[in-house]
Amino acid sequence: METAVHLHVHQLSRTVQRATGPAQLSVLLIENEQARCMVYLQGAHVASFTPNDQADLLFMSPYSTYEKGKPFRGGIPICFPWFGKHPKRDDLFLHGLVRTKPWELREAIDIADGSTKLVLSTEDDEYTRSIWPHRFSLQLTITVAASLRLEMQVTNTDEQPFSFEEAFHTYFRIGSLQDCSITGLDGCTVVDRSDGNREYSQDGSVVVGGEFVRIFEQAGPVVALHDPVLGRSIRMEQENLKQVFVWNPGDEKAKQNPEVLDAWKDFLCVEQVNSGKAAVVLEKGRTHQSTLVVSSLPYAI
Repeated sequence: METAVHLHVHQLSRTVQRATGPAQLSVLLIENEQARCMVYLQGAHVASFTPNDQADLLFMSPYSTYEKGKPFRGGIPICFPWFGKHPKRDDLFLHGLVRTKPWELREAIDIADGSTKLVLSTEDDEYTRSIWPHRFSLQLTITVAASLRLEMQVTNTDEQPFSFEEAFHTYFRIGSLQDCSITGLDGCTVVDRSDGNREYSQDGSVVVGGEFVRIFEQAGPVVALHDPVLGRSIRMEQENLKQVFVWNPGDEKAKQNPEVLDAWKDFLCVEQVNSGKAAVVLEKGRTHQSTLVVSSLPYAI
């Protein structure tokens, strides 16, 4: 687990504890027969996922600040209802309104197959409506087993349709950036955000050597991150998410970010996204579900 001290531990089920983390933030600690996981209730933020006999798949920056109402750097931030910068206001946090909100734990269930299921939720409030004038509810179901399964349901509780963007903004821990490769994106149209939104078609595996800010349109259901140094291939299976965003700031941009600095070499973001032309339009009373399943296999390419 990423945090060393947890006070006031409360056992919620055989495999789930609720504890106090840095800055008095509430964390859920899951340890079952198949894996360990840590989830902050602020943002429903998965900070650690460690299958048995493996290293943590996720990266949390050693320079991340842990403060109430401020986003964490690393893990799996939940992005909603916008991805990246707010389209009109630079004073707002990147990636939306819910990753700095406290979520509620609805259920903590020990499953007969040895896995653990958590159900967390949040909804609009006066503050969110002052920025994004819609009523909504979100539910995130986290299943911790040999794989990590995230299911996010967005429900329109408003009186009119709305459009939103969403993402699982996953930071993966890697052994060597230049030695990693990503498969499953061959043939996708790529938009290079660091090169004036230049578009091209991806040919073969994706290799990231430094600054890399690219979105892959109409991505398929399975993408894999191959890491020969750590000896593993991380498999990502997604449903109802149409884009994959691959990001690393590279050396120069990282130096300008006090939460990254020299840690840029230790992670690669491979994110499942609906944004821009892939934004979701949701009718009154309807629910949209997106799913991501992350697992680790021995290194193969």
